[in-house]
Amino acid sequence: MRREDCVELFKRIPETSHAQVNFVLHNQFVLCVDIVVRFEPTYVVFRGREGGTTDEGRAFFVPYEEIAYFRLERVVRIGELKQMYGESGHIDAEDRLSKGETQEEKAETAKLVSDSQTPPPSNGIPLDPAGIAKQNLLDRIRATRATVAGLTGKLTDRK
Repeated sequence: MRREDCVELFKRIPETSHAQVNFVLHNQFVLCVDIVVRFEPTYVVFRGREGGTTDEGRAFFVPYEEIAYFRLERVVRIGELKQMYGESGHIDAEDRLSKGETQEEKAETAKLVSDSQTPPPSNGIPLDPAGIAKQNLLDRIRATRATVAGLTGKLTDRK
């Protein structure tokens, strides 16, 4: 890959996505970019890590001729790719599905949920997952203490 190609590609990728770029070298070695520092005439300088490691903040000086391709390490929608090349107005099926409800639909749904779901009486029993977990833990502690107290009572009876 040439310097001009790398610079042009990086200009197309939004700056917020630069930390998600991976350089894949000809030997299939992956370098994860944190931030590009410079594009020199024969190599690129960046901070990042080797793929598959947790050693962050390493400096890399990679010759352009060693770079096979770039990879964005996240799901990229067609609309995003088209925007990188200046095309706009494309709406993916995923975009249509993820837009969600309109404000009116949200208000109607909230009204239906609040009208139809009045919480049953709890009778002192927690309904939320954290409360249930806390109650289970307390029950186990009480059972263990009762067992230990019963064993201690039996041991004192023998003496």
